[in-house]
Amino acid sequence: MPFQTIAEFRMTTRVVHGAGSITRLADLFPDGAKVLVVSDKGLAEAGIVDRATAVLDDAQIPYALFTDVVGNPVARNVSAGAKAYTQGNCSAILGLGGGSPMDVAKMVGVLVSHGGRIDQYLGAPATITGDIPPLICAATTYGTGSEVTPFAVLTNPKTKNKDPVISWKIAPQVAILDPELCLALPASVGGPTGMDALTHAIESYTNLLATPLTEGIALSAIEIIGEHLRTACANDHELEATQQMLLASCMAGVAFAQTRLGNVHAMSHPVGAQFGVHHGLANAILLPHVMDYNLQSRILKFGNIAQALGEDTDGASDYDAAG
Repeated sequence: MPFQTIAEFRMTTRVVHGAGSITRLADLFPDGAKVLVVSDKGLAEAGIVDRATAVLDDAQIPYALFTDVVGNPVARNVSAGAKAYTQGNCSAILGLGGGSPMDVAKMVGVLVSHGGRIDQYLGAPATITGDIPPLICAATTYGTGSEVTPFAVLTNPKTKNKDPVISWKIAPQVAILDPELCLALPASVGGPTGMDALTHAIESYTNLLATPLTEGIALSAIEIIGEHLRTACANDHELEATQQMLLASCMAGVAFAQTRLGNVHAMSHPVGAQFGVHHGLANAILLPHVMDYNLQSRILKFGNIAQALGEDTDGASDYDAAG
């Protein structure tokens, strides 16, 4: 990064992490809040939603439930969530889940505070002028980093595109990273979401907008993922590996929130919208090809990535280390 370049590093989210950290939930909402819990039916059936609402019950914090979020959420999911918020007389939001529930929670916050239709806010941060209701996001997968980013993604089933809502106004006030919420996460989910986190970290680290701050965070995330993803997927009750993956996913989110992403995501979003392919799986398929395409322009960085992932590059040329 040239020393003449002016850059900005921004993070507005408080991160609470560790086994059992969901029990802090009651201390994190404003006094007198009524909470809309935004999640999905799978997490409700798995008892994860009950884990969160039990904390609210114990603290006598009233809440309403909205669990109609689907993968690759569409506008009607957001509108239905906003209706549940209004009808429930809610004043705060908990996004509980992977990227889809957290993104819907953010977009519900936009609608209930700014009105209109969610498509009015796609790609237009200037239109989100005020604060959204207090928002806490608790991640139940290690992948999207949505718990710390200013982005939410909406699928348009007519155009088969995915479009973002972009504003630091929608970044959660608090993120909760509790590995106990991820236990029993099947490898068929944990593997792809972990690859999503790895893709975030690699695309941020090699990005033209990378700075020393983002590079350090992204490279550390790559190293953590390389060390712990296989263990977390192979043993769904491995708390330490799961906690490390949650932290790495969060770190990657912090990094790419500053730099944005790259060609992997430019292609994986249309693939997901067109064919319903899991976002992390699409990233995993595309990542090696994009890395190979970008190799010549980022040889030293790809060598660092290889080392972070555990490759022995001693004595290798820069090109061989990177390749």
